[in-house]
Amino acid sequence: MAATLDRTTSTRGAASGRGDRAPAATAAESLLITGDDALAEVIAPLAAAAGHPLHRVTHPLDAAALWQRAPMVLVGPDLAPDCVACDFPSRDHLVLCTTMAWLGADPADTSMLWPLAIQMRATGVVALPDARDWLIDLFTRTVRDVAPAPVIAHVAGHGGAGASTLALASAADAARDGGRTVLIDLDHTGGGIDAAAGLAAQPGWRWPSLANAGLLEPEGLLAGLPRRGGLHVVGPDPRNPAEVDAEAFEQVLRAARLAADLVVIDLPRTRTPAAARAAAAARAVAVTLGPGPRSWEAARSVTAAYGLHNPNLGVVLRGEADAPPASAWDGPREADWTDPPVWGAVPTDRRLPALLRQGRIPRGRLGRGLRELAAELGRVRPRGQLIGAGAGGDRFDRAGGAR
Repeated sequence: MAATLDRTTSTRGAASGRGDRAPAATAAESLLITGDDALAEVIAPLAAAAGHPLHRVTHPLDAAALWQRAPMVLVGPDLAPDCVACDFPSRDHLVLCTTMAWLGADPADTSMLWPLAIQMRATGVVALPDARDWLIDLFTRTVRDVAPAPVIAHVAGHGGAGASTLALASAADAARDGGRTVLIDLDHTGGGIDAAAGLAAQPGWRWPSLANAGLLEPEGLLAGLPRRGGLHVVGPDPRNPAEVDAEAFEQVLRAARLAADLVVIDLPRTRTPAAARAAAAARAVAVTLGPGPRSWEAARSVTAAYGLHNPNLGVVLRGEADAPPASAWDGPREADWTDPPVWGAVPTDRRLPALLRQGRIPRGRLGRGLRELAAELGRVRPRGQLIGAGAGGDRFDRAGGAR
């Protein structure tokens, strides 16, 4: 359980430039205000896992001097009324924390948390262990002084469209100027994005071994992945192909977004629980179409499936692919169906796969097309209301609010 009130939590500062995502040299201590030993024993390991120093006090008056200076303040429900009585000033990263066990022990009036949070002017309310990942994420973001990297997802509208090649090319291009990009392949049935990148022989983390890695430290993840320069690749193990576990993917994505400047995801055409979560986390989902008179019709099931998880879905045309004809779909059409917008066109080049295996970036018309497409996909768009929740029920965004 994690939720925000009228203000979403924010990072203390964004990275100042591409590749500038190193943690601060000395992290200030955050405050935990609670007399509940059980709550403290749940929160303290999460802060330690994120490398975030945490100072516990058992009375709000002991926190007065550090209330404004601490990067984060976490308050237990046992001392929340005392904090209200102290009339501390408003601040960011003020979180009211409790446990699911505490909620279960008070079935008569759990709603008391919300009046307390409002009186405290808290930025969020969390219940552990359900909000474990959310709180670890906030600890890590705060100590590293970064905002999560944007996520761009690519998926083929039909067989042979070239979405994996396009995802690799865009990720490699983004990494060439000193930035750090993580390319995640969620299609365990394919040939592996590391092979396409010429990194198949390089040792490192791959699916499904990452599923057993547990909590991933951001820099540790990048250090353990096959890489070339600033491009880090998460691909399947051809000796042990298995569908990517959704929870394992969430852990990898969280660490990747905190360590890198950009995360690019290659989605499978058949939606999986992990792919659904990836689409929901993405700033944009690009559906690649190749030439062919029925490519739009063939892609309709893909656009419909992923459009349920992200309204920011558009089409990228490869080679001689055409814009949608007037009658792209000749079967039954739902009343509210509209073809997705065309976000760009990228020319084909038979040399591109060989260039990418060698770690070379295409130039000329193809290079310009890739950069123009990257700018379009990276543009911030209002997310709007999603049609349906992702796999696993209600999802929460990284600021803790219900998505």
